[in-house]
Amino acid sequence: MTRIGLLLTTAALAASLGTAPVAHAQEANLARIVVIKPKPGQNAEFEAGYKRHLEWHRRNNDPWQWYGWTFVLGERLGQFMDGTFGHTAAGFDSAIKPAEDGADNAINVTPYADFVSHGVYERLVALSRGAPLPDTSPFLVLYTYHVVHGQESAFESAWQRISSTANIERASCYKLRLGGSGSQYILMRPAASFGAAAALPALEFPAGIIERSTTELLRYQPALSYIP
Repeated sequence: MTRIGLLLTTAALAASLGTAPVAHAQEANLARIVVIKPKPGQNAEFEAGYKRHLEWHRRNNDPWQWYGWTFVLGERLGQFMDGTFGHTAAGFDSAIKPAEDGADNAINVTPYADFVSHGVYERLVALSRGAPLPDTSPFLVLYTYHVVHGQESAFESAWQRISSTANIERASCYKLRLGGSGSQYILMRPAASFGAAAALPALEFPAGIIERSTTELLRYQPALSYIP
């Protein structure tokens, strides 16, 4: 799905990963995650327009999947998140018909919503547990951590201890690579229900590592998702 700055994404990402080994840079662990805020009173129009835009992807046989969720708990309540996952840096250059995608997006989506953020994230395999997330679970618990500069290794080590001690069977850890400020990590955990999400124990990190953190709950929206 075309987003502002798409044509710059791969070049900038390649630069940001320039010091990484070639094999690492070409692993299919990258994601693009977008947050969209419907304009006041236009939720229904946004959803209808977004569905029309997904039809464009279907008609053009887009090979990328696009998952969609709405925020049901947290400071972004009522906003929408979509994302495509499992890409390489070079793979972002193969987005289907970017100009046409952008034109359709401008007709069907942007009149009814504002794009709040667009980031490229890397799933950190060594810090993730179980099958990769996200998936089509009814709910997604999203933890966002803004880590103190220079404390990235401490955060990663702490998360490894926490996930092991708490016997967390499934969670995916992503690190922001492009599209934001500071050192940002997100953790994703699936939940079968609202109650199951509420029952998850809190994740307690040592003091001095995290500047700011949020916990949010998202509901998966099959009608606002495209899975080829």
